[in-house]
Amino acid sequence: MHIHIARGANASCGSVVEALSKLYRLDPMPPHFFLAYDILYEPENTDIIALLDDGGSIDAYVLVWRGLGVCGIHLWRHKACELLSHVSVEKGETIYIHLYTADDSTITCAIKCLEALGASSAEVRWYHKMVCTRELFRPSDNEDTVTRLGAEHAELFTRFMRFRGIEINVDTARRILRSRQHHAVIINNGIASAEAICNKLPEVSIICDVYTKPGYRGRGFATAVTSSLTKAVIDSESKALLYVDVGNEPAKRVYTKLGYRIIRTLPWVVAKLE
Repeated sequence: MHIHIARGANASCGSVVEALSKLYRLDPMPPHFFLAYDILYEPENTDIIALLDDGGSIDAYVLVWRGLGVCGIHLWRHKACELLSHVSVEKGETIYIHLYTADDSTITCAIKCLEALGASSAEVRWYHKMVCTRELFRPSDNEDTVTRLGAEHAELFTRFMRFRGIEINVDTARRILRSRQHHAVIINNGIASAEAICNKLPEVSIICDVYTKPGYRGRGFATAVTSSLTKAVIDSESKALLYVDVGNEPAKRVYTKLGYRIIRTLPWVVAKLE
């Protein structure tokens, strides 16, 4: 992990980590959720660029995570836009800038920074952040159709990911299935629908990587898998959180039926560095 202090250079790395940790303790929802998770579990893939105020507290930050050809960038506060010039990206990476304010000036700043980095055709996508708690959860009646995937399902998972256009080998599949909890509906020795708990901390767990093969859509499999994972999260006394494209009405109906509620709608700026 690399921490760059863009202002307040006299602060020690330890004091900056403590100040960053304090943000999570005050508010464990994203973006601070990702900040804490990446520091704890993904330090080798993580860079942090921070602005400090005169008292040594965090005034703004950029969190950068890289993996599988993706560069995910989280901007906390509008001031963080000026820090994007310190971010290095590689050709071929797909860049996702997660914004936590919906004002036009921050969106425009993120687009201009991507263009300065050499990206073309930056696209603004809007996502609902949805949360489910024990009190809201309404489980599916079909959870018994769902299997928790393990290393023994690595070949099935490899074929499923390749169907989605994501090239992995069986060894990589085993590592993924050991590190993340995946649930799936298996039909005819193949995965029809699957998703995962991608990030998990005591207060919040994020459900992601939701995908159902086209031939199996509309049959309740995504509902069953999401319900199964949501139950696993809630049973651990955590909140379940997921993101859904604002235009994805079928997915929103599934999540709402299970008890998820929209708490915010925020933009992501997406581009690929050719």
